Amino acid sequence: MTMQTWLMQARSAGFAAAAAAFLGIATFAGGTAWAMDYRQAPMLDDLVKSGKLPPVGQRLPENPRVETPVEQVGQYGGTWRSGFVGGSDRNWMFRITGYEPLVAWDRDWTGKVIPNLAESFSGNADATEFTFKLRKGLKWSDGQPFTSDDVGFFVNDIASSKDLFLSPPDWLTVDGKIGEFTKVDDQTFKIKFASPYGLFLQRLASVYGVQIDMMAKHYCSQFMPQYNKTNLDDLVKQAGVKSWSELFIKKCGVDTEANERWQNPDRPVMEPWVIKDPYVAAATMVTFERNPYYFKVDTAGNQLPYIDKLQINVNSDVQTLVLKVLNGEIDYQDRHINSNPNRAVFLDNAPKGNYRLIEEKNSDMNTALISLNLTHPDPVKREIFNNKDFRIGLSYAIDRNAIIDSAYLGQGEPWQAAPRKESAYYNERLAKQYTNYDVAKANEYLDKAYPKKDDQGFHLGPDGKRISFSIMVIPALGDWLDATQLVAQYWQKVGIDAQVQTVDRTLFYDRKDKNQQDATVYQGAGGSAEAMLEPTFYFPFWNESLFAVPWGDWYASGGKSGEEPPAEVKKQMDLYRELKASADPEKQRELFKQILDIAADQFYAFGISTPGNLYAVVKNNMHNVPVAWTSWTYPSPAASNTEQYYFSK
Repeated sequence: MTMQTWLMQARSAGFAAAAAAFLGIATFAGGTAWAMDYRQAPMLDDLVKSGKLPPVGQRLPENPRVETPVEQVGQYGGTWRSGFVGGSDRNWMFRITGYEPLVAWDRDWTGKVIPNLAESFSGNADATEFTFKLRKGLKWSDGQPFTSDDVGFFVNDIASSKDLFLSPPDWLTVDGKIGEFTKVDDQTFKIKFASPYGLFLQRLASVYGVQIDMMAKHYCSQFMPQYNKTNLDDLVKQAGVKSWSELFIKKCGVDTEANERWQNPDRPVMEPWVIKDPYVAAATMVTFERNPYYFKVDTAGNQLPYIDKLQINVNSDVQTLVLKVLNGEIDYQDRHINSNPNRAVFLDNAPKGNYRLIEEKNSDMNTALISLNLTHPDPVKREIFNNKDFRIGLSYAIDRNAIIDSAYLGQGEPWQAAPRKESAYYNERLAKQYTNYDVAKANEYLDKAYPKKDDQGFHLGPDGKRISFSIMVIPALGDWLDATQLVAQYWQKVGIDAQVQTVDRTLFYDRKDKNQQDATVYQGAGGSAEAMLEPTFYFPFWNESLFAVPWGDWYASGGKSGEEPPAEVKKQMDLYRELKASADPEKQRELFKQILDIAADQFYAFGISTPGNLYAVVKNNMHNVPVAWTSWTYPSPAASNTEQYYFSK
């Protein structure tokens, strides 16, 4: 019998810890290693020698997650430099260091869900009950234990709090009822739902599932009245807020996407790096340092991450960030800069800037989706935008091939808001309807909708006034501006007074959250493996469904907020609830097909084209960077394991 086999048997018998201590062996997923082989970053050596930090073996769980490096075992050290654009770009931090869920997507994004903070997990036959076992010895970044109590704290105290959530997080509910948490022991817990939840593990591995392990009970509970009976009022007053709930959000973040998540250096995390210089108003630089209690090691027993620090510059515009790339001041960046027009510039300058371009697989289904606001507060505009003939006419008026040639360097084909051809959910009618450039048909449908025109040939609405509206676009987030300007010109030519309005992201979100927009432009996510999980533009799924934000709010809140939508829209919502409750993958696919068929009937938004591959700019001395997917559901690059990126000396 080999030592490894003996130890595996010992573990199954329940005395692995004693056996390991006796033999001087540490065990971890993927193999075994001598305890003395656990190594740490040199920057931590003095802290250990001085007694301010325990030895690395005591900081790691008994069974660390083992990362297989993309290329090879890396080297410690270095600072990863990247950049923000504007004042509300917090999701870049999430994309590089904020993804540490209980269960995660596999690196290649095959759709497989794998253990992460949870060492193992299982579900019962009808997908109503899920059991998780945490890695024993997990620790928050302040060294305190991470246990089942932390997960229960989120489910029972945070997600269920009406002071913190208008309704429980959608990913943790079925039919509006939150999952029931049961603690088995410090490492084991169950989450039980009132009815089947066939998508729970996938939702848990996606971006919003990280909420369940974001908030340390030992730290965040001090900001809740049921736990702090002594000085909570004083803490509220000191923070300059009005209530304990405002204080809790300010200190612990709550929302995966909240700015507050990155504004409190005292908040413990399970992530590879801990924020030091926070993302607050007027910040010009945000910095992170390694988490000395991070729970992953490489195949040689080196505690991750390899890179010591993150340094993120706050830039006023995209061009400033592009110049930093060209000057060699950025080590890895894809967000904001990986547009087609920039590609040639970056390639030409690569030798001088000492960087390379790495291709990224694009899961988006569209380069730019234009959404008229079907829930517009102005009754005249609402009537116009909800006229399907009007929308069909506008779609025929767009010369998509010309836009593809001029704005997207000839990459892609005309496409609506629909899954890609390589997706299992491809729907040809939804993808291709009304995509031909046909001015005669455009005029036919527009005349059918609103035949009256003014003396300059512009169509008049039901109020007798020229049909005029603005299209909000965020230049900093993508290469949408050129395409949107061309669309507006095509619509002007068929007698619709459309104007392009450029805004920053903060103003964009403020207006759309208040339902004050006429029309918007955004990327078309949900085109590939994640289409069923990311149905944002297939029906009003949440407040990012830009064609009808209040309808999305109504669905996401279980009818408690927003605006009740029409019957066909509610039918899609009912189908998705049924899909979510099914444990049968075949039934899920059939129900999603019905949802897409209704989306084709409703024709909510205008698409331009299928997007080509994207790219990241990577310094030549940064390694272990894979050719990964880019997606919000698979939050790249963090889901490709940024903790194993490293710099060569």
